[in-house]
Amino acid sequence: MKLMFIRNRNVLNTKWLVQYINALQESRPDYDITVVCDTYKKVGNELTFNPKVKLINLSGKTTNPLINLYHRTRCKTTPACFRYKKIIEREKPDVIICYFPKDLFNVTMFQKHNIPIIMMIHGTPQMIVGKYQYAPLDENHKNIRKEILPLRMLHHGCFSQITVWQTLLSSFIPMIEKEFSPKKAIAIPNMVQQIAPKNYADLSKEKKRIVYVARIEQNMKRQHLLAEAFGKIAQDFPDWVVEFWGIQKFPQYEEEIMNIARHYNVEDRVIIKGYTTDILSVYKNADIHAFPSKYEGFSLAIADGQAVGLPTLGFAKSPSVNEMIIDKHNGLLASNLDDFANKLAELMRNKDLRIELGRNAIEDVKAYAPNNVIAMWTKLIDSLADSAQQETKRAS
Repeated sequence: MKLMFIRNRNVLNTKWLVQYINALQESRPDYDITVVCDTYKKVGNELTFNPKVKLINLSGKTTNPLINLYHRTRCKTTPACFRYKKIIEREKPDVIICYFPKDLFNVTMFQKHNIPIIMMIHGTPQMIVGKYQYAPLDENHKNIRKEILPLRMLHHGCFSQITVWQTLLSSFIPMIEKEFSPKKAIAIPNMVQQIAPKNYADLSKEKKRIVYVARIEQNMKRQHLLAEAFGKIAQDFPDWVVEFWGIQKFPQYEEEIMNIARHYNVEDRVIIKGYTTDILSVYKNADIHAFPSKYEGFSLAIADGQAVGLPTLGFAKSPSVNEMIIDKHNGLLASNLDDFANKLAELMRNKDLRIELGRNAIEDVKAYAPNNVIAMWTKLIDSLADSAQQETKRAS
């Protein structure tokens, strides 16, 4: 079985991707996995693939300055799809998996083949489907850029070559099947690394710390809402603090967050911590994971916190968040900002409730253990390869 995975850049800096491919290779040694990218920069160097996995960069740097000049120039001036066409013809994969729509376009645009293609969706389907429509699908995605008609038609032609869409939650399937009928969609969640009991958060010992793990960004992640909610109740909990952990790219927004904190006189208790490579310690040293995101696909931040045993607080109208958090079972869901503040106070006040919700969260994420998720992937891949082989036999 020859499996080709397409990810245009940042291959070795995408932690989930490397973990997924390595787990797939370890589970199925009979798979011949090739990862193909096409970038002069940004392949990444933080992680490594299993030695059996072959990584091909179609335009990578070499030791030859002339070849480097050629690669850098063609990356900017010629369509990548023609380079992918050649590698597909050479490698002859049985199944292709595309990480982003751009990767799909690279393996389908101006070419036609009968190789089964799995198209991953790493967020909500609206982030893909909505972009290729004239109107937003819902109020959460009003700012998605729409394409002009010629590009939209060209890209829909690429979408027509998809064999299966992979969504993260079963509730996303109708959105895909409605837009791209009769294309099939299947739900396979993200893998969640399971935590050894010795590394669970000990909620019996109060740290009086609320954390939010997400990139610090206004429109989707909405850290300002947590700062506002905490400010409303902070005087009743003088020893508690809020910490924001995540990549920092928007200084002006960070200043807005701190202005809210200053308004409530809690600027010394609302702390923007930034990025860390030791996120396990962040979760272990917290009591609550407050997560006011507007929407998610399948939030690994939520799941990772649940795996450690943290109760999570989110909004009931936030897609995906409202499925990963089961109200009063592994966390709490709020209807609005005032309710968010009230339920945050409820969690801060009630240690026994936090412990109960955290225990349930640990059990819930066991369903996303790597071996369970990889078994779903191998079943899908094998079925597509078998169907393709049968179709070839019938055609011959």
